Amino acid sequence: MTTALTTRGVIRGVSGAGCSVFLGVPYAAPPVGERRWAPPAPAPVWEGILDATRPGPAAWQPTGGPLDGLVPGMGSDDQGDDCLTLNVWTPAPDDARRPVLVWVHGGAFQLGAGSLGVYDATRLATATDSVVVTFNYRLGAFGFMVVDDASATPNAGLLDQVAALQWVHDNIAELGGDPDRVTVFGESAGGGSVLSLLSMPAASGLFQRAIVQSGATDLLLDRERAALVTECFARCAGVEPGDVAGLRDLSPAAVLAAQAQAAGELFATVGTMPFHPCIDGAVLPSSWLEAAQAGVNAVPLIIGTTHDEMALFASFDPAAATLDGPSLRRRLDGAAAAGLDVEALIGAYAETGTSAPPKVWQRIQTDQAMWLPALRIAEARAPHAPVWMYRFDWPAADARLGAPHGIDIPFPFATVDVDGWDAFVADADAAMGLARVQQQLWAAHARDGRPTAEGVDWPPFDSDRRSTLVLGHDVVTVDDPNGPVRRAWGG
Repeated sequence: MTTALTTRGVIRGVSGAGCSVFLGVPYAAPPVGERRWAPPAPAPVWEGILDATRPGPAAWQPTGGPLDGLVPGMGSDDQGDDCLTLNVWTPAPDDARRPVLVWVHGGAFQLGAGSLGVYDATRLATATDSVVVTFNYRLGAFGFMVVDDASATPNAGLLDQVAALQWVHDNIAELGGDPDRVTVFGESAGGGSVLSLLSMPAASGLFQRAIVQSGATDLLLDRERAALVTECFARCAGVEPGDVAGLRDLSPAAVLAAQAQAAGELFATVGTMPFHPCIDGAVLPSSWLEAAQAGVNAVPLIIGTTHDEMALFASFDPAAATLDGPSLRRRLDGAAAAGLDVEALIGAYAETGTSAPPKVWQRIQTDQAMWLPALRIAEARAPHAPVWMYRFDWPAADARLGAPHGIDIPFPFATVDVDGWDAFVADADAAMGLARVQQQLWAAHARDGRPTAEGVDWPPFDSDRRSTLVLGHDVVTVDDPNGPVRRAWGG
């Protein structure tokens, strides 16, 4: 057992295998009653010693939905109100001032927890002499529904993340970390959260570097669409949208039921992720791209995608598997009407090795949803602070998936052998070698703002050379990968 002093009281964790671990530490008060949809409140002060040997419950979230099971072990059945807790892995709770890596979990802003087995940071902390923090934040309607009331806030889930970073700033020195060398990193919704934190004035100064893994999308809500979401949710819950007390009186099960029903009804008008960060003008003043262009929170950034992001979701569009040339072009009619040269685009994909219509469509989905938004963020941030671009190519065991969305999740943590990931990732034993390289790169970025590793040459990104590190069986730098496709999309 080992103890450490925090601003709220003493915590007791466990030590072993070169690492001390503190689990389930409150960073904010439980978001219940009047605190539902309100900004996070400070955690209570406790007397004596708080047991920090078990993780706290996950935030309320659905189980068994369409996203469950796409990749191993992303959901949690252990859920509860007292969910605003965090976990710390440290080589020692001393005064060594190590770099700090703070992980924001993914899960479409509606699933996940910082305590999932794949996020166990024992190996990351010990291999890189870093302190690693994971945490929970409010999800789904609890975290991202805009409730129009003076007692409520938009983007409560993002403010939870700021509160967790504030806890790190205030306490991490007592746990062996350096509050002036904090790197925030995350994948999917976690990567989108990092882009939100990069865009939020409230997060300024709470981190000095950032890593975005497969998080750059164009799915942010505006106020108008957010209002549609709230109206639909309230109707599904049997409550008037303006009845804040009635909304707060709903049981967690009733909130989740209304959330699920509303998501189905809103699919055609709002899209696949209606409970998602909103550009509200205050908490999140602008889009991620606008913030990048303005140089908000200009810190060194790593950003990238997997090679075949959207292959993970191919089952949602079974007709795509039988596309031919004419049907592919019909799917691109809207883009053609907007001025895109469809024939030039299809030719560019053929030039870069993809000509079968189903494969072209799959690459189009990946490029539109993930790669091109990530490129735009990199281009916009590079004039303000160093940016490094990567592409993750390690494949899934199912060859049809290529290197899909989520395949990279266990690599920074070197947990490819945890919770069924060894069956999802191809050649799991060899994958641990790439995991060790990625750990070095991510930890070096956290240490001094430059990702380096033995035998790896990774120049910063610029709009001329467009250097991109390919993380696969070989780790190599490629300049302007798929340049013809990028140019065909308009540069």
